[in-house]
Amino acid sequence: MSTRLSFIVDVNKCTGCQACAMACQIANDLPTTQPWREVRTFNELHVPGVELMHLSLACNHCADAPCMEQCPARAYHRDEKTGAVLIEADLCLGCRYCAWVCPYGAPRFDEKRGVMTKCDFCVDKQHEGGQPACVASCPTGALTWGELPEDELVQDVPGFAQAGTGPAIRIESLKPSRLIPEMTHPPAMPPWRRLRSRIIPQITLTHEWTLAVFTVLAAALVGVFTATRLGVTDLDWRIFLGLGVAGMALSASHLGRKRNSWRAALHLDESWLSREIVLIGGFLGLAAGVLFFGGLPSWTGWIAVVLGFMTLAAIDNVYHVAVIRGSGPLHSAHILGTGLLLAAVWNGSLLVAGAVALVKLALYLARRKDRIRLGFDAVHPVVGWLRTGTLAAGIGAMYLDIPWLAPMLILTGEMIDRGEFYEELEISTPNSLLLDELETRPEARAIFDRE
Repeated sequence: MSTRLSFIVDVNKCTGCQACAMACQIANDLPTTQPWREVRTFNELHVPGVELMHLSLACNHCADAPCMEQCPARAYHRDEKTGAVLIEADLCLGCRYCAWVCPYGAPRFDEKRGVMTKCDFCVDKQHEGGQPACVASCPTGALTWGELPEDELVQDVPGFAQAGTGPAIRIESLKPSRLIPEMTHPPAMPPWRRLRSRIIPQITLTHEWTLAVFTVLAAALVGVFTATRLGVTDLDWRIFLGLGVAGMALSASHLGRKRNSWRAALHLDESWLSREIVLIGGFLGLAAGVLFFGGLPSWTGWIAVVLGFMTLAAIDNVYHVAVIRGSGPLHSAHILGTGLLLAAVWNGSLLVAGAVALVKLALYLARRKDRIRLGFDAVHPVVGWLRTGTLAAGIGAMYLDIPWLAPMLILTGEMIDRGEFYEELEISTPNSLLLDELETRPEARAIFDRE
């Protein structure tokens, strides 16, 4: 049986002293705002009847590392001697997607350099026969380092995602005697909502608004070009291509290292982000060519339509790593549905547009209801009315045969819904998993429900 080097964490010995985190910070000259190793605490509020434990986590250098598989720039590689998963900063474009796909919250964005960083397993120390700084500094022996069988499964502990990535870590479970801590004083419980607010989201509309605009614009371009293939509307190729290029430039504006943006297309075989970039480029180029050379065979235009809807499907798949509480697998803001709706609107197909709009409206209202039931803050009622009102008014404008008004109203509503989509997206991290687990415990739930 093959083995590999790994971290070994014994939560029975960890006191949460933070010595490992500080050693990592000092050894790698890291700012306090960008730690590579963190000590998370389960039940830090001391809810009676619930175990208390500390969990020291950094990058787990997974055998099937999602960061390496999904990085569009191929900026990750594996050190053959130690098995460490490493980032080459010169190749990174700072898109932050590796932080989205990592189930352990390991990659961190370096604002100053505009690239991603993370634990490098102290690979240089290992090459010289040493051990990671965090391991060497642990005073209780809770964090050690050794060989792990390739097929050994990590114990199911709060805060650690069972993601099937083959992480190089072994976590010793709490002993039965440690499961229920003694309580001498009642816990000081802050409001449940404040607990949630301490989790810093990795995706927000404030940061990702450029992507929100780009994705809706992509759906609009696919929709209007599809309508041209049905002979319903005319389209100037210069306006079409100009909007497409502007949208791609807008989407690239959030990158930390824009000069490396060309590398986004290098991982087509595995990364959905690379597929999105290649497909949108192919769609825009072929569609603009069809519009410019009016005499091309009709099948070339339909190939462009297929590429367009494949682009929208790829965009939706980019976000499959995130979750939205209260939403099923279908979301009213999924961009593939937006493209289909806009194609029907520009084509004047009232029946198709009405059917798609009805599905979107049902998904939207059901999600709002479920999120309120789950205790999540709902968007302001005015926003909800604007979203539903513009959708209904757009279909009404189609019925009244006001062609210029319908797409304007539909686009406004879709942009509102897309904005909500980015606000609701959640990337699971050890901190959020710890809180999710605490919420499932009856002892904690009884306290939270009284708030």
